[in-house]
Amino acid sequence: MNDMLDMSHFVEAKSDQLNADDLIGTPRTITVRRVVGNDGDQPVSIFYDGDNNKPFKPCKTMRRVLLAVWGRYAADYVGRSMRLYRDDKVTFGGLDVGGIRISHMSHIDKETVVVVMKTKGKKAGIKITPLEMPTDKAAEWAADHIAAIDDATTVEDLDLVISGGAKAMVKLQRDRPELHEMVTNTYDARRAVLAREVKPDADAGEGYADD
Repeated sequence: MNDMLDMSHFVEAKSDQLNADDLIGTPRTITVRRVVGNDGDQPVSIFYDGDNNKPFKPCKTMRRVLLAVWGRYAADYVGRSMRLYRDDKVTFGGLDVGGIRISHMSHIDKETVVVVMKTKGKKAGIKITPLEMPTDKAAEWAADHIAAIDDATTVEDLDLVISGGAKAMVKLQRDRPELHEMVTNTYDARRAVLAREVKPDADAGEGYADD
């Protein structure tokens, strides 16, 4: 029997969108990949990485938060991230039914309080905290390695850089093929430049004049 069985997978609502019940005990950080406008009571669908085609459809209050923090143009949201959680205090028809709320957002450098209309005639402040995204160590290594490649002034220097990164490149090819391809292309481009810079004397026209 699997002691690490995740019970949250067995309570997901059967729906065409992310629901508050999907977040019971499991806040979720999503990265936006597309924002679509719709007709009806839920006019915005936010598709995100790994959404299984079940977008987050923010309520009006959360749409106001998105507008206040990230601006008016939804195209700018693509690639940005937010943390969603279930708020048990959200009511509908006098009952506590729960709803999806945003607690953290990327692309802000300090805590932000967005004042919204909570109930008729009453306003409330919603606190949004900067979302700290995990460091992409593979991308950082690739960037540093490419900088070392560009610093190589001879073919021999380039070979030393390539040799020094060989083990990391094997791992990169397995885990991050897009970065592996980028680094490999940089190898080839730098080698071509260095090869052009080292010309034989015959090409330079020196030392071969007939006496």
